[in-house]
Amino acid sequence: MNQNKITAGGLEFLVRFALPIDRLKINELMSNTARWLKDSGSSQWGDILQGFDVHQIEQRIERGEVALFETDEGLLAGAMIIRKTPSEWDSDLWEELASENAYYLHRIMVSREFGGISLSKEMINWSEKLAIHEKIPFVRLDCIKTNDKLNQMYCRYGFQLIDEKNGFNLYQKSFHLSE
Repeated sequence: MNQNKITAGGLEFLVRFALPIDRLKINELMSNTARWLKDSGSSQWGDILQGFDVHQIEQRIERGEVALFETDEGLLAGAMIIRKTPSEWDSDLWEELASENAYYLHRIMVSREFGGISLSKEMINWSEKLAIHEKIPFVRLDCIKTNDKLNQMYCRYGFQLIDEKNGFNLYQKSFHLSE
């Protein structure tokens, strides 16, 4: 798949998978996002503010599972984890469905500088195109049940609410792949 660019809000962003050298700027974006969530009244991503990352972004970088969205000048506008295999977290939430071939999206982050231009939507769209290209039939994500804004956003993005477990809503988008 040679789709290494996306457009949001009239701006173009280059897409690539993170390398170990990108760790600092990814960690900075993650910390900034966690602080922004806290300031917005959300308890999500509290693990980051306590110096712990339940989604182990360092390992995800090593495995080539962190997509970066950058300006032409190399400014990090967004990032997200695209897990090719379910984590323990995913397996617990998705139960028997976790045995299916799927991508699991985590830590969808947009720099506040690029907020309000639907960058997250274009990032998720890009992950869907990647899944189709790689013949992965599902893209999945979860979010805390009480975050109305995020739940509404995922529904607007075409995700189907599959289940609810442990206070989290489970969303999935399915693709009909031709052989």
